[in-house]
Amino acid sequence: MSLKLFEGDFMDKKRVIITMQKGPLYDNIFQPDIMEDFESDTNVILNDLGRGFTTEELAQRASDCDAIITSWGAPHIDLSVVQSAPKLKMIAHAAGTVKGLIAEEVFDAGITVTNSASVMATYVGEFALTLTLTMLRTLPRYSLGAPADAWKDIACAGNETLFGKTVGIIGLSRTGRSFLRLLAPFNCKVLAYDPYTSEEEAVKLGVKLVSLEELITSSKIISLHAPITEETIGMLDAGKIKLIPDGAVFINTARGILLDHDALACELQTGRFKAALDVTYPEPLPDDHPLRKLPNVLIPPHIAGPTVDGRRDMFRCVVDDLRLFWAGKKPGNVVTRQMLATMA
Repeated sequence: MSLKLFEGDFMDKKRVIITMQKGPLYDNIFQPDIMEDFESDTNVILNDLGRGFTTEELAQRASDCDAIITSWGAPHIDLSVVQSAPKLKMIAHAAGTVKGLIAEEVFDAGITVTNSASVMATYVGEFALTLTLTMLRTLPRYSLGAPADAWKDIACAGNETLFGKTVGIIGLSRTGRSFLRLLAPFNCKVLAYDPYTSEEEAVKLGVKLVSLEELITSSKIISLHAPITEETIGMLDAGKIKLIPDGAVFINTARGILLDHDALACELQTGRFKAALDVTYPEPLPDDHPLRKLPNVLIPPHIAGPTVDGRRDMFRCVVDDLRLFWAGKKPGNVVTRQMLATMA
C-alpha cells in the first residue's frame, strides 16, 4: 500500500487494488516508473498472498476501494464483489478480453469496465504483418542457417513481395483493423469478411466486404482475426480450407479453435500453400502433430500480443483511463455489455 502522507491527504486519494500477485509477469506490466506516477495521487493496494485472489478474497479486500485493476490470473468478478464495495465504480483490465472474467450483472450494476485490448491489438497487427512478410519471403527455410548452395544462382523461387497483393482479412476486429492500417504502404487490395461491419464502414476503412468463400478463393494472403463466438468456432472447416488457393499464405493470430487443424494439416502436407500459426488448437500441438514437421509451416508459441514494451503500455493505458474517469470524462477503452457477444 502507498502511504505518501506528505503528498496530500491520505483519505482523499482514490484506493485501487491490483489483483495480480508479484512475479515476472507482474514486473513486466506494472513497471516502477508508471507505478510511482500512479501512486503520486492514488493509494494502491497490492496482492500480498503470493497467488491469485479467489472471488471471495477479492470481495473482502476491495471493500473500501474505488477501482480494481485486473490482468491475467484475476478471479471471476461477480455481484458479490460489487456489493461488498460500495465505493467501487470502475474495473480496469490490464490485458485483452474480459469475457468470462466479469459477470454480465456487473455491467448492469453501473460499473464502468475498461481493458487494454487496443494496446494489444496494435502489436498483434504488427505480428500479423511480420508473419505475412516472413512467409512471403520463405524465411523459415533459413532458420537453421542458409544451406551452402543458397548463394548459387540466387533463385527467386518461393520469394515474393507483399506490394500489390490481394489480402483477405477475416474479422475486422481491433487486431484486424490494426493489421489493415499497417498494410497501407503496400498498396494492397483488401477484402474483408465480417458480418458485423456495414458497407458504409467498409468504405471508410477502404476494404471490400465479401463472403467468406470469396475472400478465401480470391486472396493471396488470408489473415484470421475473428473472436471466439458460437458462430466462429470451427468456421474454417475442411471444405473452406480446401478453397485456399495454391501459393497462398494463411496467417492465424486469433484463436486456434476457429479452424480444423487436421484438415489444415492435410492440405499443407501437399505443399500447396504456406501457413503461420501463432495460435493452435490444442495449444501447444502434440509433439507428433504433422503440422510441426512441415517446412511450409511456422508455429510461434502464441507471441503475437506479448512484447516487453507492449505490456508496459497496458498499465499506462489503465492508468490513463482511470484518471479520465476520475476527472469526469469518458475513458478511451470502455467495454460495454453489448460488446461481450463479439469480443475475443
